[in-house]
Amino acid sequence: MKVSFQYSAGNEHGSDDYNFSQAAEAQEKFMSLKDLITVQFQGCTDVEIIDEPDFFGIMDHSTGDWAKVIMA
Repeated sequence: MKVSFQYSAGNEHGSDDYNFSQAAEAQEKFMSLKDLITVQFQGCTDVEIIDEPDFFGIMDHSTGDWAKVIMA
C-alpha cells in the first residue's frame, strides 16, 4: 500500500510517498499525517475539509494553502 502526502503553503510546495507491505502500517501513517494536517490548519476560519476513508484534505480559502493525504 502507498500513502501520499502533498501540500502547498505560500511559495512552498512538497510531496512525499511512503510504501508499506502491511495495510495496518499504511493506515497508521495515513492517520498520523491526517493529524499533522489538522494541527497545521488549526485556527483557520475559511477552510474546506474532505474526510474520506482513503483521502483527507484541507484547503484554506483565505490563503490558498492546502494539504492532503491519500492512501492507495
